[in-house]
Amino acid sequence: KDPDVTAQLTKIKNAPGVQAIFNFGFGQGPAIVTKNYKQLGITQPLYQSHGVASKDYIRLAGDAADGVRLPAAGLVIADQLAAADPQKPVVSAFKKDYETAFKAEVSTFAGHAYDGLQLALSAIQRAGSSDKAKIRDEIEKTSGYVGTGGIVSMSPTDHMGLNLSAFHMVEIVKGDWKMLD
Repeated sequence: KDPDVTAQLTKIKNAPGVQAIFNFGFGQGPAIVTKNYKQLGITQPLYQSHGVASKDYIRLAGDAADGVRLPAAGLVIADQLAAADPQKPVVSAFKKDYETAFKAEVSTFAGHAYDGLQLALSAIQRAGSSDKAKIRDEIEKTSGYVGTGGIVSMSPTDHMGLNLSAFHMVEIVKGDWKMLD
């Protein structure tokens, strides 16, 4: 919630052995970190979390966002995914539908909501019931769901259902996403 983090970043900048800076956050905070990082002329790479995977972050951080790297879902780089990527048709269709309906750039967070709804609806259908336990059991049986956030396979011990393949390392270049992997 700090409106300025130059003191914290100055301490990091002057600490010996720092090779990179990782900021985990969402909302306006990461944009403040990014702007202060740029103002201080820090040369170590700045990494943000997937919580900033939206054009709103880039707008808030402005030119300071150039060079920032973060893991992001395929949805933000739909046009850069390989043609054979199983997510390509899903994220491309969702992006087109979202941007047509809302006259705004697609949001990875809208994609997460869409995926969650699709997983729940499918589980309700398979359960043939609105019983919470039956729906949970069906959600836990989800395997190979290709969504906007990745390929989801859940279990009773894994309610996230994603592995590292769900994330693509991206860098912000001239106000847009560039896939690095």
